[in-house]
Amino acid sequence: MTIILILGVFAGLYMLWLVFSLAIYALPFWAGVTTAFFMHNHGQGLIASILGGFAVAILMLAGGQVLFSTVRSPLARLGLTLLYTVPAGIAGYHAVYGIGAMAIGAGAIVTILSWIGAFVVAAAA
Repeated sequence: MTIILILGVFAGLYMLWLVFSLAIYALPFWAGVTTAFFMHNHGQGLIASILGGFAVAILMLAGGQVLFSTVRSPLARLGLTLLYTVPAGIAGYHAVYGIGAMAIGAGAIVTILSWIGAFVVAAAA
């Protein structure tokens, strides 16, 4: 029983690390998945849809990095930063809400903790 508790703690810490390290990829992931579903729903094959989704996700990630390194305007950089951190915050909100709802049940405290988690994840992204 003790080993299960220890492994549970390590699994929880690993999930927390994944949330923070993968938060910046929320927008490219969302764009890729949306493109793949759009292509598949409009008659494209499964392989073509998956490849199209990967292509869009890679272009979003690379395009954001290139734009951030070349744009010098602080206002444009702020807009680009918000474009990538807002989806990361939304992903952080839902991750904390899902874990909190499993641990203590849905309620006001879980919602408050989820908002705090959203701001922390967005700030970390």
